[in-house]
Amino acid sequence: MKRLLSIMLIGFAFCQESESQASAQVASAQFAGSGLSDLEIQTLYNRFYDELTKASDSPLMDATAVNEKYDGECITPECLQAGLDALAVQQLIAGTLKFSKNKYRVKVQKLDASKSKPKKYSIRYKGEPDGFITELEILAWEIMGKDAPERLTGKRKPNQETLMEKIVENPLFGRTVVLAVAGAAGSSYLKNAKGAKTSQDAANSMKDYKPGYDSHMDSYDKANQKATLSLVAAIGAVAYGYFTGVFSEE
Repeated sequence: MKRLLSIMLIGFAFCQESESQASAQVASAQFAGSGLSDLEIQTLYNRFYDELTKASDSPLMDATAVNEKYDGECITPECLQAGLDALAVQQLIAGTLKFSKNKYRVKVQKLDASKSKPKKYSIRYKGEPDGFITELEILAWEIMGKDAPERLTGKRKPNQETLMEKIVENPLFGRTVVLAVAGAAGSSYLKNAKGAKTSQDAANSMKDYKPGYDSHMDSYDKANQKATLSLVAAIGAVAYGYFTGVFSEE
């Protein structure tokens, strides 16, 4: 009798869990990370996931089931859409967690089945780990469209990142600098290319007068060299921005 009762209870619990997973409308994938150990990333994600569960009005899909069907390393809109379809949920949350230069950086995207583009969230935090954990937990509530409870907001610690650090490391700042350098180099190229052509035309008109011809060709060579260097600088600046992600960062 006891054995039968145990089997019934296990079966009931299994059915309850299956029903809960079947009704899950929100899925959150394990964060992809760098600069921290796998254990540290998992621990931080678990704190985020716990608050996400509390903030969500709908049950969350089991994390293991999510990671079996979705690769959290890929958070492009295409990957998120494919994951949303594979998991058959209404919302999919995925992101990255990085630690470098004594700063924590988190980028999270949430794709809703009714939307064509994911909504983006981010954290930049410099300070003690417990201060960052609080910001991560508050972010979970923000992602679910709710105000974080006072138990979290009341223990917030100031972000120690300086204003200059925020400005210099802001993607918009990097993008502006790269475009400014490329623009200046491009302008110099056009100016010197025009000067080289003018000198070459002048030299061609004075082929019968060697001193004048040599003088204008000398000017042509100098302007042409400057134009070439400027063109290389412009291409190099754009290439740097592309390969470092300046143009793709939000």
